[in-house]
Parts: sequence; C-alpha cells; structure tokens
Amino acid sequence: MYKKIFTFGTNLISSVLFTEEQGYGFVDQEHLNGKTKSEQALFSGGWNLRSSAQKEWKQSLTAVSEGVRIQSNRFVMIFKVLVPEEGSYRVTVKITAGAEGIPSMMLFSGRRNLIERDIQLAPNQSYEKSFLTYVAPYIPAMTSTPCTEKAIYISAAGKYACFSEICIEKTESPVLFIAGDSTLTDQNALFPYYPYGSCAGWAQVISQYFNTLAVCNQAHSGMTTNCFREDGHWDIIRKHLKKNDIVLLEFGHNDQKRRNLSAFGGYLNNLRWYIKEIRKQNAYPVLLSPISRIPFQDNGRYRSLLTAYAEACKMAAEECQVPFIDLHTLTFHFWCKIGAEAARDYFIKGDITHTNDYGANQIAAFVVSEILRQSIEPLNSLLDFSEKKAFLPDQDTKEVPDEPNEQGLLSVAVPYVDIQGISQYPEIVKALHNGLLDPCVMYLHPTEDMPRAQFLMVLFKALRIAGKRPYLGEFCDLSKYEWDSSYVQACIEENLIDPATVSNGRFRPDDALTREEFSSFVIRGIQKNRSERDIPLKVCYEKAIQAGILSANGSSEETICRADCYAGLVRTMELLGNLNTALPSDAEIHPVG
Repeated sequence: MYKKIFTFGTNLISSVLFTEEQGYGFVDQEHLNGKTKSEQALFSGGWNLRSSAQKEWKQSLTAVSEGVRIQSNRFVMIFKVLVPEEGSYRVTVKITAGAEGIPSMMLFSGRRNLIERDIQLAPNQSYEKSFLTYVAPYIPAMTSTPCTEKAIYISAAGKYACFSEICIEKTESPVLFIAGDSTLTDQNALFPYYPYGSCAGWAQVISQYFNTLAVCNQAHSGMTTNCFREDGHWDIIRKHLKKNDIVLLEFGHNDQKRRNLSAFGGYLNNLRWYIKEIRKQNAYPVLLSPISRIPFQDNGRYRSLLTAYAEACKMAAEECQVPFIDLHTLTFHFWCKIGAEAARDYFIKGDITHTNDYGANQIAAFVVSEILRQSIEPLNSLLDFSEKKAFLPDQDTKEVPDEPNEQGLLSVAVPYVDIQGISQYPEIVKALHNGLLDPCVMYLHPTEDMPRAQFLMVLFKALRIAGKRPYLGEFCDLSKYEWDSSYVQACIEENLIDPATVSNGRFRPDDALTREEFSSFVIRGIQKNRSERDIPLKVCYEKAIQAGILSANGSSEETICRADCYAGLVRTMELLGNLNTALPSDAEIHPVG
C-alpha cells in the first residue's frame, strides 16, 4: 500500500520546487501547465498567483527548524505530490509553530478544498490534522479535455503558516461525490488571498466537516441536468461510484435558462434519472434544491426565480423517497433576513449568484445543519462534530486589489465538440469571444431549432441591452417569475415584438424561431429609436438578407438553427459596432478564468 512521508525544515525539504522527475515539491508559479487560469489552477491546488506578486512569491517561503513556512500574511504555499493511482488517500499534516506562533492558518487540499479554517498556535506549539482526499479525473472549465493527473495538493494560507511533516497513504473510504453547477463547484482563487474577493462553491468547503469521508467534487460551471451527463462529468462519477458512497445533486440555475428543462418537465425527469442511476450502484442519492440568488423585490415582497425548481426538486425527493435538503428556502430566508445589501457581502462583487468564501462557508453550514437535523445517513454518522468558528465578512478587509484581466474570453479556445467543419465556425468563434455563448459546456447543438424565448437571452447580449423586471404579464403563456420573462418585458417596452408573431395573448415561448421572426427581432433591435421599429415582417426579412445577417437560402417560414442565429447576431454586432464591448448589466457570467 502506497505511503510517503515528507519532512520539512532546514537541511530537509525546504522550498524545493516540484518536478515530474522528483514527483513532489512546492508548485512553481512560473511554469504551470494550462492556457487559461482555470486550467493553470488545476496544477496549482486551485490557486492563481496575482500578476502584481510575481516577483514576491519566491521569497514568500522560508525553511526554518520547524519546517517550511509562509512569511507574508496573504501568501499561499502549495505542496504537490504525484501518487500512483486514483482513489482515496489519507493525508496527515503536522505543524509546529516557531517563536512567533501562528495567528491564523487555513489548510486546503485538492482544488482549494477547505480542510481547516482557523488554526491558531502559540509559540512552539504543535498541531496535527488528518483528513481524506480523493484523486480522480476532472474536466476543467472552457475545455473538453479531462485532466487526468494523479496528484495530491496541500496548500496553506496565513502568516507563519507552516508545514512540518506531511504523510500521504492510500486508503479505502466512503466517498461523497458532488454533482452540480457553478454554485457548488471548486472555484479557483487569486493569491495574495482575500476571502471577500475569492469566488467559492459551497461544496468546495464541505470537507472541513468530514475527517473520515473523502469528497470528490465534480460540479462544474454552466451545468444543467442535461449538460452534466452529456459533457462527461457524470461518467467520471459513475466509474468511481461504489456501494455505500453518497452523491449530492444540486442543479437548477442553468436548467431554468433552457426551455426544454422546465421545472416540472425536463429538470424533474432528469433528477429521477440520476436517482435511479445512483441506486443501481447501491449508493445513496441526496437531493438539494438550488441556492437562492440575492432576492429581488416585487410588490413589496422578496422574490426568487428558482422557487419552481425548488418545488420540483422536493417532488422528486418525495416521489423517490430520498433525503432532501431545501437549500433554496434556507438561503432565501437568510438573504431576506439580513437584507439584499448585507447579502452582497456573501457574493463576489457585482454578482447575485456566485458566492465568495464567506457565502460558501455559510451555505455549507446550512447543509451540515440539515444533515444533523434530519439524521441523513450515512453522512450524519461521518460528520466531524468539532466546533467551527464563525466566518463573517467583517472579519477581514473588503478592499480587494484589482487584478487586470489578462485573458478574458478572447483567449479561450472554442470548447464545443460538435461544430467542427460547419460553415458558421468563424462566426461562432466570434460569438464565444464576445460573450454570446457559454464557454463552460461542450455541446452547442448547432443544427437544432432555437426556442423563441431562449433566443432573447442571446439577442440581448448581442444588442448589449438588459432585461426588465417585473414582467407585467401581457402574455398568458409566460410566468412572471420565469428566467425569460424579463427579456419579454423589455421587448414589449422597446417595441421589439411584431404583433403578427403573437396571437390570443400568447408569446409562444417554446415555439421554434423562424427565419422571418429572427429577422424581425434583429432588424427592429438595430433601430435606435422605439418609434422607428414598426417594420413589417416581410421588410425585416428582406433587410436582414441585404445586410448579410441572414442567408438568402431558405424560406421565411422555415425555422432557423442555432448556428445561423449565432452567426447572424455576430453580423448584427459588427453592424452596430458592438464587438468587444461590455455585456449588459444583467448578463450572468460564470466566474471562470
């Protein structure tokens, strides 16, 4: 059975940098694999070095008699060890403080998975922490190529944080697998480290509550209940899942943006499917409703757009008799209680969906409290009952240094595996680089029809305009609290809807968009003044063809495929001069580098 012990300090392992030949060492921030920050973070324990600290990181570690320690308050040290196989490993970290003591040390494993948050040691005091970690493939954001590196990362933050000894040994253990989206995925963070400005998914910090359970977080940004299966993330879990393992599932934020994944339709059906597949392997499924975004007010009350998905999730749990954690209600009530402004301290700046490290810890605490309250087994029996100190936004500075965006979407290689050789490929590249497309999914489905309401989300990104709430209910086939209703309301107010395309008080949100309807939305949208937008369908169609927005091949009544929609919108942006400009304020962007 594999076992390695690494002892640190003067004349032992000092600040030696990792090499493949050696198989261990501290991560070299100057020579990381990967093109994007997300890929590079996979080879750096979930961390990215700030560009402003490039010259300082080599001097941030010092070998002393007690071990190797960090000299600066917000720097991070990352130790990497190659291991022979995938699976569970027990890691034991020994720490001995020097004459200065350790004011507060944070310990992480894997992709910045929190193990212990506030280790405080008096001068010369020693401490030992043993925990489990899991080695498995992972598909990084903005690529379709899995990372199959077999390595364990142990990282620490905090002034005088120290590694004295690290022991790694192969073991067998129960595993908690995580399936979901960006709200619970492992998010990379910059160092020097500021918790307030660091994005984190709540499952990224759940390991601190389990010492005898390994956590394998396969959640991924941009995932729907369909994409998680189609893009290969479920296959990784399926291949590793064994009897008595546990799978937590939380989806909804991206499902609600897909017309075919309505709460009580495709979404509910997919949850039933996952439960069935987990049980086939004699493992335990647990369903969680999607966390609430920062609520908005409507008619004097706080509202959430995810209520229907929470109810559908509960229905799936009751039907299939599996444990259910109503994370939506818990988070919604918490944000309402403290108020929308205070709630922003738990999210990354300018975002109402993705939490920072404070928000992730708060939500993980909710999950654990429900495991205890409901006695959800086997998780309940595996919990570590040591008291966790509060982690609140006012415990550290909210002044986070700016980091120049050196990469952005312009540097992202096209991740879609189903567009090779299609004629619209050049335009799809431009659409991706200008924020019209989700870089986190693998399949674009270029030949499929585009639902009318779903098209509006992409149209508004191209026109660089925002949706408007509340939706006033003009059409009877669209709910006030659906994701797409804000775009429809803006269309009404901006005179973007030709009356000939709607009838009997129905917008027809799920009908496939026709070439003529596409032309109408786009040509009306190009006009600067609302009063100039009363342009007949036939005229819009002719103008779209003349402007090169739409091909002359095909009839006006034919449905338009997704690839032609994206290509036409790129041409529209070229005509408007919108390329490489800022996205509208309500565009929800996944926080990936």
